Amino acid sequence: MGTPVQAQAPPRAVAPPSAQYPSGDREHIPDNARPIFNLLSEDMARVKAKAPANFKPQVLDTEKRLNILFDNLNNGTLLKDNTIDDMAQLSQALQAKDYEKAGSIQVNIMTHRTEECGQWMVGVKRLIAMSRATP
Repeated sequence: MGTPVQAQAPPRAVAPPSAQYPSGDREHIPDNARPIFNLLSEDMARVKAKAPANFKPQVLDTEKRLNILFDNLNNGTLLKDNTIDDMAQLSQALQAKDYEKAGSIQVNIMTHRTEECGQWMVGVKRLIAMSRATP
């Protein structure tokens, strides 16, 4: 007969260091990150309204990825202050239709701060491309 198997307690979830708010909540985005949310949301809505129907899957995926960014901003997770500042500049460049500058900032963040980039960065990159293609 083998060794008796002892029941193991399931691992406990470790609470994150900062308060967590539910996905979709945007009430806790700090002032320095608010322009990112406002400007990217506005441009996403514009692109979504004007994009051809055959681009709907890409548009919806981009929107989903941007919501990951907004959830991180709302929860104060993942992005450091200098990345938030750069994302605010990127958002302003996108609003001004300066796609070269927006793309350059995106590449810089992706290259030098990969640890802060998650699935949301693909959404930012796509939004820049779709915004350029959607007058």
